[in-house]
Amino acid sequence: MSEILLAEEFVYTVNNVDTTVHLMLTAAGVSLRDGKGAHSYRLKYIHLTDVIGAKVHYGAKDSVYLLIHYFPLIKNRFNGKVQRCKKQVILCANQHETTGGNVKQCIKWKKAISRLINGYEEKPDGTQKTKKRTFLAFVNPKGGKGIAKKMWLNTVKPMLDVAEITSEVVYTEYSGHARDYVQDCKDIYKYSAIMTVSGDGIIFEVYNGLMKRDDFTEAIKIPLAIIPGGSGNGLCAAILHQSGVPLTLMDAVYVAIRGSSTPLDMVRVEQGENVMWSFLSIAWGFLSAVDIESEKMRWMGEARFTVEAVKKLVSFPVKSGKVWFAPLTEELDDGSQPTMSSPKSLPRNKQISKDPIVEPKSSESLTDVGANSTASEEENGVGEVLDPSFDFTSLNDVDTDTDEDSQDIDSKIPDRNRIVSETAHLQDSEKCRCKKCVPAPTPDPELLQKITDSIEQIGLNSEIPESWKLLEGKFASVNALSLSHLTFSIRNTDMEMSLDCGFMWLMWSNTDSYTVGRQDFLQLLVQNCTPESNETRTIHFEKVRAFRLEPELSESGAYVTIDGELVPYEALHACIHKGIARVLCLPSAV
Repeated sequence: MSEILLAEEFVYTVNNVDTTVHLMLTAAGVSLRDGKGAHSYRLKYIHLTDVIGAKVHYGAKDSVYLLIHYFPLIKNRFNGKVQRCKKQVILCANQHETTGGNVKQCIKWKKAISRLINGYEEKPDGTQKTKKRTFLAFVNPKGGKGIAKKMWLNTVKPMLDVAEITSEVVYTEYSGHARDYVQDCKDIYKYSAIMTVSGDGIIFEVYNGLMKRDDFTEAIKIPLAIIPGGSGNGLCAAILHQSGVPLTLMDAVYVAIRGSSTPLDMVRVEQGENVMWSFLSIAWGFLSAVDIESEKMRWMGEARFTVEAVKKLVSFPVKSGKVWFAPLTEELDDGSQPTMSSPKSLPRNKQISKDPIVEPKSSESLTDVGANSTASEEENGVGEVLDPSFDFTSLNDVDTDTDEDSQDIDSKIPDRNRIVSETAHLQDSEKCRCKKCVPAPTPDPELLQKITDSIEQIGLNSEIPESWKLLEGKFASVNALSLSHLTFSIRNTDMEMSLDCGFMWLMWSNTDSYTVGRQDFLQLLVQNCTPESNETRTIHFEKVRAFRLEPELSESGAYVTIDGELVPYEALHACIHKGIARVLCLPSAV
């Protein structure tokens, strides 16, 4: 049983009946008990992993309320689907004779919960304060179905406010806006993370903007928080898959708030005089044509890919070219081992609660409240309210930024620092992170050397090593896949790929038979499964660490894309770099 950090009485209303409850806080969660001692029983238990923040509000007649906001995973009893639901517990503090005493009680609980979630940092005078976070958010108003701005204002921003995350929003106005912004931003290190409310296109711009900076070895370590606001949301789907949570908007925001900095592979692509960085896929042929020629159907959202794929199966064009690739060996170039992630079930701290109110049985000898007694709360679906006539607009925020009485809980609250835990420039410095005081970053010599070595060993103009394999002839498609998903509904061939596995899946289809080629591609698109079961007469898979593509330039009507972005139709050379970027993600399922 976890150590009790705080324990006090509050008034909790269930089914319009006020009940004095004993509220207890541990490092694992918050418990509401009715009564004391051996005869007490638990009304509710909230896992701390589901909590994103707490607020203190004034109500009518100088009443003071503590609001705990949490987002548990709920299994729908009718359709069996799992989804994260927005909930809140509202507790009234009335144990003190004065309003000031009740305010202090609520503030103490609010700070304790915040510090368990976010951790704390040392101030110059030696005292501690809750760690504050600031996100730079890029919102693409025209991405996908054009609902990203509405998504930001109605869902994402309110959740960030509850989590006490300050946000600075940039609405992109032209292609390349996000790339230019991060490339030229002088105070980029004041941000805890960069959030994108868009599809994969803005993510591509952000990563390439970071890699064009002079201090790219440190800038690339700023984690990205990904919110699905476009047609293709491959990186977001891969992050949620590795986190072991459903592929939904609410879960994406939850992961952005509660996630920690996680390494992400990047692929360096050299084409002519240009160098680009890919995180998702490189495509030539069928899939690239589907992506580009479906642009005119953006209003359909992700469904545009399916419609265009059907059209392409009818015509099924093939193109001539050559592909060289370096098969994956047991050891990568940097001496590390390829890694796999197998999130076949939710993590232990993310198990689904079939009943949103009643806590699973614990080892304690307590009697849980039956499901029938909480039916009215469960039907509400958005949280527990004090009574049907409760006026939420009458609640006013209480300023909790003061440090008064904060030292009373400092010695009890363990450091729960999770956010950007691997971002050295955000964790190691004890200096103020305001615009004027952000220290100049120290270049990472190890990362710089790894990238330099890979360029010197072999590039686009270098001779192909004898150990590389050659493919030539007519191809329907050639694709290099770096993540477990291409979109929310289109999975990659290998669902066990982790974000930093250190390899790409090279998939190619070479055929002179249009009939056989169509059949095999239809099987691939419909089954959407593993490389072993998709290995057909014309579709093949290979794990690679690098490859070179040389399409026949005399042929027209084909495209080359990187992360869904159209690039010149010419030769390219690609090499993967293990885990050099960062994203916010929950710990992998085990």
